[in-house]
Amino acid sequence: MTTDVTAESLLAERLLFEVTCGVGNEQMIAASRLLSQHDDGFWLRQFLEPEDFATKRRYERAAEIPDASLRSPFHGGPIQHLRWDQIGELLREGLPTSRSETAILAVAASLVGEYDLNLRQALAALDSHQVQLVLAAITHAS
Repeated sequence: MTTDVTAESLLAERLLFEVTCGVGNEQMIAASRLLSQHDDGFWLRQFLEPEDFATKRRYERAAEIPDASLRSPFHGGPIQHLRWDQIGELLREGLPTSRSETAILAVAASLVGEYDLNLRQALAALDSHQVQLVLAAITHAS
């Protein structure tokens, strides 16, 4: 089995490192890992490194700088953490994303207790690979 290493997958790993730096909560780490593994870190890229102004404005409240003295070894800027309470609010408001993208985010937010979801509906939106990612996240979080 070969693993393709792409610029997006490397970025997802870097963003995972940054959002979990100093985080001791296993559920938050598992949820963040799920987001990094789904679609080369789609949600981490949306929240932390949006490609356009509209995306930045839509998701800017989903991340925060917990300590300006914590610097990224990759870019020298401050490290950002995810604001799971705000991610839960975004989900409740509705997102302009696919069912599977929304389901992955909902599962991640539910792992940290910030979103109630119907697991059957969430799983129905996922393919077998995505279900495996969810199972791994649940296992890691428990």
